[in-house]
Amino acid sequence: MVRLQELVALALSTIADPASNDPILQCLNHDLKSHRELVLNTPEKALQIADARLRVFPFKDVETCWRRLYTDASIAKACLNICLNCGLLRDSKLNDESANRLSWFSSLIADLNQVQERDNEEGLKVDPSASWLSPTIHLLDKALIMTGAPLRETLTESLLDALQRAISSPKDRATSPTDLETLSENNDMSDPLHRAAKRRKFSPPLFPPDSIPAPEIKYPVSRVSTPSFSAIEYHIHHVKTPLVITEAVEHWPAMSTRPWNSRDYWFKRTIGGRRLVPVEIGRSYTDEGWGQRIMEFGEFVDQYIWREERDGNGDIDVQTGYMAQHDLLSQIPALRKDISIPDYCYIDPPGPEPGTPVYLKKRREQEKQSRDADSEGMSTNLDPEQHVGDTESCHSDSELGLPSDPIINTWIGPSWTISPLHHDPYHNILVQVAGTKYVRLYSPHTPASQIYPKGMEAVHTSSSPEGSNAHFSLNQPQPEQQTSGNDQEPQLIDMSNTSQVDLAAIELSPAESEQWEAMWPGFQQADYVETILREGESLYIPVGWWHYVRGLKAGVSVSFWWG
Repeated sequence: MVRLQELVALALSTIADPASNDPILQCLNHDLKSHRELVLNTPEKALQIADARLRVFPFKDVETCWRRLYTDASIAKACLNICLNCGLLRDSKLNDESANRLSWFSSLIADLNQVQERDNEEGLKVDPSASWLSPTIHLLDKALIMTGAPLRETLTESLLDALQRAISSPKDRATSPTDLETLSENNDMSDPLHRAAKRRKFSPPLFPPDSIPAPEIKYPVSRVSTPSFSAIEYHIHHVKTPLVITEAVEHWPAMSTRPWNSRDYWFKRTIGGRRLVPVEIGRSYTDEGWGQRIMEFGEFVDQYIWREERDGNGDIDVQTGYMAQHDLLSQIPALRKDISIPDYCYIDPPGPEPGTPVYLKKRREQEKQSRDADSEGMSTNLDPEQHVGDTESCHSDSELGLPSDPIINTWIGPSWTISPLHHDPYHNILVQVAGTKYVRLYSPHTPASQIYPKGMEAVHTSSSPEGSNAHFSLNQPQPEQQTSGNDQEPQLIDMSNTSQVDLAAIELSPAESEQWEAMWPGFQQADYVETILREGESLYIPVGWWHYVRGLKAGVSVSFWWG
């Protein structure tokens, strides 16, 4: 296992000597000396320059060189923080921000590689209460969340893992999350390690026990227990309706030996709750004033899961905070080991049904690609009728013809979280790991005159990447947008996958039926199916189906998009 000081040396060496084809060199016209001076000598300045370039909407338009600069500057600053605070420096020049550090970086790296283990075979130890620790973790996490840490993802994760090991006590490591499965297999209650593992089952819960009343289910989604692969394949290809699957994820460690309902487990995985997560603030992304913030996981749990924040009168602030549609398992790879991709996600599914919104949108996109190719004198064999449904998948099949892994997102929130009525361009299996949700679904063939899809809407981009319109899910499909030609004017975003109907208001205020009918004529007559999705249950949502989700009990879900 690589020690912290060795990782710091490796990180600084790698940053100081990027490959000749590294996009980061484009930031300073391939001037290696200027690059080293900016990133190593003044990482704070490099962060400011890169940060300004990240404020582009949509984020997919940010050039890779600026994402690389933000990442390397973050790593460099984090490594220098570690050196300063862990006694790894013999040269005081690092404390002088006006000094040119380049002249001694080579000797610093050599020193790091020769650091003795200070009478401890496991390497450096870090005081978990040290004031510099959280800001250093935040630097590395922001690189992952804000940019995806291109070319440095593994290095960034390794530094975070090494910091976690450096602050762990031997007792913590003896009953670490990775050991739980092994310990649980030992039934000898005289074994102290087994007793420790058993005690973890009674550790404080991550989620509060209270829940809100579940609505009466009038039009239930069909349910099936542990269906075979062929049965689900038939359903996806021929029945093409939502389906609740029960008793299919009991083997997940997240459901048993590495429990995702345990506060202790999550706080160990997040370095005492210090890891950063993007949180949506507000009832729904369709509401006025909705926004996003990056905050520590521990703060998110205290303020929004348990709602411990109080106003000046002592009343509970019930503002909703939701970690929604975030690729948390890539950010914290150890959590990825706690779940497994359902076999059903490797079924080759049908495309969207003809005439549905997703089908028509994909057809328009392919026709545009054909026109663009023709205008550039390129040959194209695209047939919108034949190929529709293939272009919007963000994962292509491998050269061997095997399907790629699905897009995996994690959703963590309290009760009363709401995902407004919308549809997605993928097939989806939504697994409820903890807590309970109410889900209502409408066929993609529901007429627009009943479902009321939104259109192009103005978006005012925030001056801060953590502002009200920031979007941190870097691997998610980006909405269509049209530039106005003036940076000060709002841009237009295609919101046609979201309904104008406030289904939460209708659902919770049935007595106002006449009012809702006046606002959205015909919607209340539209056919739908619904279900209560409980812990350990999965919901298959076919491509293009409109769905609305409301949290009934705080919990965590994992969604798998494919096709």
